[in-house]
Formats: sequence, structure tokens, C-alpha cells
Amino acid sequence: MIDRTHTGARCYTVRFIRTVKGDLLRGSYGTVLHPLENLGRRLVLVHWNSGVTVPVFPDQIARESQDSLHLC
Repeated sequence: MIDRTHTGARCYTVRFIRTVKGDLLRGSYGTVLHPLENLGRRLVLVHWNSGVTVPVFPDQIARESQDSLHLC
């Protein structure tokens, strides 16, 4: 079952992130869709303002209204 507690939360990158769909510069904003797990790793699926939707690790993003985003 997918935990949608944080769905819709605004977040931003705390460092540069290279993804298969393009680079996310530090300070890029997006909207959390939901947390997920892949190969035992916890990830967060985010729809970024640049138009791409890619998973990132929770320690690579922070919630817009708080210092960190504690998911999973």
C-alpha cells in the first residue's frame, strides 16, 4: 500500500541531482507524489517544476516549509 501522507507537499533539492530525465539544479522545486521502495532503497517520487517526474532519495530534498522531509 502506498503511503500518500505527504502527497502534494512542496519540496526542493538540497544539492545538484543528475537523473535519467535531466539534471536537477540545487534549489529546483517540485511536488511530492508518494514515497516508494526499490531494491530495498527508500525513494520519493517527485513531479518537478521542469516537467519531469523522477524518484530521488529523501536526503536529497527538503520540504519547502521545513528543514527536511522525513518520508518512509
